[in-house]
Amino acid sequence: MEDFLQEKPKRKKHSAVVFRGYRRLFVLVFAVAVLWQAVSLLQKQLSAYHGQMVHSFKVILTVVQPQKNDVLAALGESLNGKEDILNVKLFSPQDAVAALKKKNPRLAESMVLLGHEQMPAYFELTLTNRAINNVRSFAQNLSAEYPQLSVKYSQAQADMAFYSGLCLRILNISCCLALTLFFVFMFMVEAYPLRGKTHVAAAVVSAVGAGFLSFVVFLALIYPTGVLVPALQAFTSVERQLSLYVFCGLFGWTLGKWQKF
Repeated sequence: MEDFLQEKPKRKKHSAVVFRGYRRLFVLVFAVAVLWQAVSLLQKQLSAYHGQMVHSFKVILTVVQPQKNDVLAALGESLNGKEDILNVKLFSPQDAVAALKKKNPRLAESMVLLGHEQMPAYFELTLTNRAINNVRSFAQNLSAEYPQLSVKYSQAQADMAFYSGLCLRILNISCCLALTLFFVFMFMVEAYPLRGKTHVAAAVVSAVGAGFLSFVVFLALIYPTGVLVPALQAFTSVERQLSLYVFCGLFGWTLGKWQKF
């Protein structure tokens, strides 16, 4: 009778369902994957825009008074020897008119009626990033060194090139810092032994599925543009998507070992 009344020890119950608890893990990894896709798009496009602005930025040095060809050649060699100048192109009055015809034919015709002398010879300079970021002082130094040349440039374009490069640098540093903190967190989780029964393989599968779903979501966002393949090339690449799936798998593995989802 006493044995019958004694309370029997309770057995620990383990959930027989493996994937049901990973809905929360799926949603969490999916949110991170969507942010990853958005940051990847911004980083790729910002890098392309910054490169285009730096490549298209030019400093124009117009010749104040007509000079002989040997004098212009000597000026070109002197400018080409500067450290922050990547390329120097000399345009004669005839070359200037021809270049103007490509950009604005009507204006070129008006200049031709006035005579070639109305279009002065000029030098077109391609600068390094360092010179573009300090273009005002760079232009002042050129004006002081070459009084026979008039310096012209677009300060607005220089500012856009500088700030786009600054934003790209901050974005890249932030991503590197975030990934470093993730690997620190992963190491901290891996340093402790497993507690109870876990299904990390199921967590990895769920997390990789969340990463793939984030790619499908962005496909749906860019599909209305009507140019899916060119838009995909501007949006992402195979390497970026594979790195995302690897990250999602590691993230799911870490979360599966850290918490019971």
